[in-house]
This record gives sequence, C-alpha cells and structure tokens, in this order.
Amino acid sequence: MLRSWWGSLICLFIFCDTAFGDLIKVDKNILEDASLNTPDLIRKYGYPAETHKIQAKDGFVLTAHRIPRPGGQPVLLVHGLGDSSVTFVILGPQRSLGYLLSDQGYDVWLLNTRGNRYSRKHKRYHRYQPQFWNFSFHELGMYDLPAAIDYVLARSKGFDQLHYVGHSQGTTSFFVMGSEKPAYMKKIKLMQALAPVVYWDYIDSPILLTFVKYLRPLVSFARTFGIYELPPENEVWRSLIQKICSFAFQNTCTYFIMEIMGVDYAQFNSTLIPLLTGHTPSGTSVKSLDHYGQQIHSGGFFKYNHYSTWENRRNHGADNPPQYKLTNVDCKVALYYGKNDRLASVKDVVRLRDILPNVVLDYLYPDPLYNHIIFILGKDVKTAINDRVIELMRKVDNGEV
Repeated sequence: MLRSWWGSLICLFIFCDTAFGDLIKVDKNILEDASLNTPDLIRKYGYPAETHKIQAKDGFVLTAHRIPRPGGQPVLLVHGLGDSSVTFVILGPQRSLGYLLSDQGYDVWLLNTRGNRYSRKHKRYHRYQPQFWNFSFHELGMYDLPAAIDYVLARSKGFDQLHYVGHSQGTTSFFVMGSEKPAYMKKIKLMQALAPVVYWDYIDSPILLTFVKYLRPLVSFARTFGIYELPPENEVWRSLIQKICSFAFQNTCTYFIMEIMGVDYAQFNSTLIPLLTGHTPSGTSVKSLDHYGQQIHSGGFFKYNHYSTWENRRNHGADNPPQYKLTNVDCKVALYYGKNDRLASVKDVVRLRDILPNVVLDYLYPDPLYNHIIFILGKDVKTAINDRVIELMRKVDNGEV
C-alpha cells in the first residue's frame, strides 16, 4: 500500500511536462543526456562501453560500466552517496574524468555500489525486503570494493595493481576497506580521494546539522513504515525531482544543493540541473545516512552504532562500536579538498592526512568557494582537478612518486 502511495504521487506532477514546459527553456542535448543510462551516454560521445556484473561475497550483484582500453592500466572510479557511475562521465568528453582517462590510454572501470539504480540485485533478497537495504558505507568497503578490485584485476592481463579514484562516499568506503582489509592495499597503485569524507567534527551544513538532530527518530519512523531505501521508490522520486527542477524551479534546486554542499555559484552552472537531477538521486539505504549521521561530532571514525547494546555486542564484541584503523591504509594516497566544502571541512581532512601513513599529495584548492560537488561538476574541473589527477597517475606509473 505504501509503495502504491509513493507511485501515485508522481501522477500528481505529470502536468509538469506541460504546465512548466513553457516557463524554462531547457537545452535539448542536456535533456537527452539526462535520459540516457551510463553505457548509452558513453556511446553517444563515441566511446566504447561495456556492462559487467560483479558478485560480492554477501550476495549482492553489482554493475560496473567500462570504457575499455585492452592492455591499458586499469583504474577504478567510485561515486558518492546516492550517485552512480554517471558521475565520472556526466560532463562529457571535454571535462569528465572517465573520458579524459580513456583518452590517455587507461582502462576505465566505473563501479555502481549496492543499492543504486544499476546495482539492485541480490542472490537471496528482493529490493522490497528490509534485508536488502541493511547496509551502509561499511558493507561497501567490506564487500563491494574488494569484489570490484578482484574482478578488474582478473581481467587486466599483466597488471597486479590498479589506480583508484573516489568521490565522497567513494573515499569513505575505501578507507573502511583499507582499515579492515589491509591486504588489499597491495593491490592499489594509487588512491586519489576527491572531497574525502571520514571525520565530521567540523561539518557546517545547516540543513544536515538540523536534520541530524532528528535522525534517529526519523530512521525509526521510516522503519516502522517499511521505508529502507532513500529516497523510497527512488525511480519515482528521481523522475519527479527531474521534472520539477528542469522546468520550473532550477534556481530553487540550485540553492538547495548549494546550501548542502557549500555556496559556489561561480563554478556551478544551474543549466546543468536537469542533467544532474536526471541521474540523481540514484538510490541508497536509510542506514547509510544513519551511519554518516553518527559520525557528526562523534570525535572519530566509527563503525555502525546499532540500536541496542545487544546488537553492538553481537556485531562488534563490545557495548560501543570501535573506530576504524586508518593507519592500516598504507597505499599511496592523494587528497583533494576545498575551503568551502560543507561535507569535508579543511580541519577534518587535515586530521585524516595526519593519520594516513603514505600521503603523496595534499592538495587544498586555493579558490575559497570550491565546494563538495564542484569536484565533479565544476566549470573548471578539468584544469583544476582532473588534469592533476591524471598527471599524478602518470608520475606514479613512471616511478617518479
């Protein structure tokens, strides 16, 4: 019944196609890109695309999209919370990292972590079962990333290491993997972290800080009503948000994004809102948001704090969850962060930098307004970030770093 309610809600907004269609004129090419899945988007711009299914040890079936370069050095790109593989191709061949790496001869793999629109299969559970959504960034680090790394290397003849680039949650899950499965660090040639999210003691997003005050009651409320996916009925909500933000409220949607990520209108082109909302939110679990919320002002980087002492004892062997062992992350790491990032503050990233044993690049972008999402969608992201990422890869490949 609840699913039917969510599903019928979109019908109330179908009029957006006509009622809002005349209010804002949207570029047809942007609308087309917004409607294409990741492989079709890649092919549209003249690149080959493959789809691969990866089996994680706990039963999830993950989808990876590949821009193949047989014989090229493999690189694994991992998106953030609620995002997907489109993250690294969304701006097209001139600016997006996936295309730029392919142009340089790299074999590019774009992972979709569990629960997003491309990775909604499990050997035992259906996505309408609560067990399907019982994961956070912890499970991504414990199962998704190791499975993807092993899969990619098994199909990369002559390579026993890969490059890794993560954005936001793609960094959090990597640091979980490194902490809990340090043997995998030998399989990483270089890890590059865009807007790394680990410590949240200095987070200053007003929306998130207000939200986190009521997070646990909201999570309990959601579970009571059988809501485990965020947002519930994600396909419905993405379509709804895309219609609203494309045809009537681009400025409002831009304002909302800036308030969460950090205000930087100079770097963010609001005309891309239809493109962004056509692909996001791509789906995740309520538990993922809950786990992140637990980190805010916690003083550390902790495993999931369950709703009872008994559950903590069963899962952690203690009344309270332990911290992840970041000193185990001994592969080469590069950190990229901004002064205006409300989700990865400078002080929190500096704390992370000082703990990691093998940081080879610590890059704080000098623009005082550079925020969390600009690392993916910034107007100058190619020259500001992506060219630097590729240059460092080349130096590592050549033994210069």
